[in-house]
Parts: sequence; C-alpha cells; structure tokens
Amino acid sequence: MELETVIYQKKDFVAKIIINRPQARNALNLQLMEELSWTLEEAGRDNAIGVVVVTGSGDKIFCPGLDLPWAKELFTKTPEVWNMVERYTRIIYNLRHMGKPVIAGVNGLAAGGGCEIVIHCDLAIAAEHARFMQGEGGVGAVATFATQSLAPVIGDKRARWFLFTDEVIDAKTALEWGLINKVVPYQELDAEVDKLCQVILDKSPWSLRFTKAQANVWFDLVAHTFYEGACFWTLQSTTPESLEGISAFLDKRAPDHLKMRQEAAAGKAVEYLWGPPIKTCPNCGTKNLPGEFNFCGKCGAELSPGNP
Repeated sequence: MELETVIYQKKDFVAKIIINRPQARNALNLQLMEELSWTLEEAGRDNAIGVVVVTGSGDKIFCPGLDLPWAKELFTKTPEVWNMVERYTRIIYNLRHMGKPVIAGVNGLAAGGGCEIVIHCDLAIAAEHARFMQGEGGVGAVATFATQSLAPVIGDKRARWFLFTDEVIDAKTALEWGLINKVVPYQELDAEVDKLCQVILDKSPWSLRFTKAQANVWFDLVAHTFYEGACFWTLQSTTPESLEGISAFLDKRAPDHLKMRQEAAAGKAVEYLWGPPIKTCPNCGTKNLPGEFNFCGKCGAELSPGNP
C-alpha cells in the first residue's frame, strides 16, 4: 500500500508506525484508518519484526480521535459510517491480536479514538506534556472501544468517571490510574521507547505471543460487545445529538445538550431535528414531512398545524 497518512519504518526487529496527518492534527479519517490497519497487519505477519511502536508525528498530538469536520458530512450516510467503524475495529483487533507486543509512544494529546488506541496497546510510555481524554459524550458519540476495555485497565469507578465527565487528565494522573506505564520528558521519549523495545526483543518470541494471547482474556470475553457498540454508534451518529455535538465543536462553543433534555421532558420527539415525520402535503401529496414544518419542503405549500 502506498502510504500518505502513516510513516512505516522497520529497523532491527522494530516496526515504528507514525500517525502523520499534520494538516488535520493527526485526526482519524478513512484513509488514515485503512493505512494504520494495514501497517499493523504488515508488522504482525512480518517475521523480521518482534515489537511494534505506535506514535504520532510532531511534539503536541498523538491522535485526537475522529476528524470531525470530515465526519460531519459522513454522518449523513449510515452505511458509510458503518464502513468507517468497521475499519477502526480492525485497528483495535490488530493491536490486540497481532501476537507481538505493541508500545504506544504518546507524544502529546490522545483523545477519543486516539485514547482508545493507547488503551489497546500492550504498553504505553508518555511524554510529560501528554494529555488523555475520551470526549465522545460532548460530541454525541459513543466510546465504543473504551466502554468495555477501560475498566480492567484503570478500574470501574475511574473508567466511569473518565467516560461520563470527559475530563482531561495529565500524564501523571494517567500513570497513577494505570492507563500508561511510564512518564518521561519529551526529549527522552524516543530513547525510553527504544530501551523498552530492546528489553522485549531479548525475550522469547513465542513466549510473548502466548503471554499476550492469555493476557487478552478479558478483551476476548467482551469482544462480542464491540459489534453491538459499533451498531449503536453507527445509528447514534445520524441523530440530532451527534449533529449538535459536532456542530458545537466546529463552532468552538459548548454543546446545548441541556436543551434536548428540556425538550424531551416537555414531550417533544428529540430523536428528530424538526419533529417526527408525520405530515403530508395537501398540495403535492409528499408524505413524511417533519411535524414542525409549516410549509412543504418540496412544493412550498402551507401545512396546517394539525396536518397528519
């Protein structure tokens, strides 16, 4: 595969995969997901590779998760959302099942899907300035690949706090919680990752493979729920909640999810942006027009308030 958003380097039994979309702050789009999944598969089947490192380009951002300006348009097409989620799923499964240890070298912010990548790497070393968060609740998304896997890593109550509040934690806190293994100055990050690679390479390859497979026991027990979560996330992405969350992020404002709660409490159908599709145009016969429309979106005819 010709790579444009990922840098793939191989040297001395180490594969280094660098997320490299500087124009989008290393955010995930379909191309990046495909290339990241492909490089993980390549490293997994290459007998000349014993350990894999995943990091980000630059000194500020590991991966901030989904590219929301790109995703906003994508989220109008449910089948394409499903295709995207399926490709991201392959990344998570490749991290878990390639049979070789994977180290995250966290060079900056890891949020959303980027934080999930860190969660599913076997080991993680972070620079002192690195930050971690999920953030899906604020943009109307679902942390499908953290909800099941985070509790065994940092504990149930901390996982729920992290997922419910979208709190940003620093590298020191991430270390205390068990989300990462070590914190070092940014200038020492590459050297510390290289040192850990050498420690791992001195171990028996098949011992590491079997150890990783058995250490995955919790992941394997709950893996079936990833499919369920992917289905839910795909449908959730096309709702007004997701539209409001992403629009607010792009507009650099706080999302007004409280308004939706208030409307639901008042008996409004908040699952639809302009009310449920219950009206029919008396002029052109168009059906399933939104209940809050006063005029037909096709011919412009006036719709009566009680028009079913």
